Amino acid sequence: MKNLRDFVLAGLLLAIGVVLHYITPSTGTPVKPDFLLAMLFLCLLCFEDVKVGFVAGLAAGVLSGLTTSVPGGFLPNLIDKIITTAVLIALIYALKRLINMYILSIVVPIVGTIISGLVFLGAAIALEVLPAEMFVGAFVTAVLPATVGNVVLVALLFGALKQTGRLYQRTTRKVSS
Repeated sequence: MKNLRDFVLAGLLLAIGVVLHYITPSTGTPVKPDFLLAMLFLCLLCFEDVKVGFVAGLAAGVLSGLTTSVPGGFLPNLIDKIITTAVLIALIYALKRLINMYILSIVVPIVGTIISGLVFLGAAIALEVLPAEMFVGAFVTAVLPATVGNVVLVALLFGALKQTGRLYQRTTRKVSS
């Protein structure tokens, strides 16, 4: 039952991320900051299950591809979310024993947003969706602001979700006793 609850909560987080992704305005280039990533990062940080993480990454790729403002950006979004998810699952697994999860909730969005932006822009250029000349402009106007926004969102929401989870666990223990 816990696994189903994790999938449902991941779906809710991604739904919030889709709304954020859809309403985020462009920053002068066709590429806009991707705040759906923040919700993906929360899924990866909160759920220990690798299956939930990969399903959330795949779903985030499809959802961001459907709401992208870049013509032909579906495939680069899908590629970027799958690669970013795989790298971050490995990073979280390697670092969660070494550093505090609250510190990790700041490191993950920084590393994840930069990896995601680099992979998305690289894939978009390789697939000739974007011209190579747009790389620096798109990185500066979309990836860097998204990095700052994602750090703030993830740091705030991770703490709230962890406290809610603790509260939920306490109430279920009292009920089952």
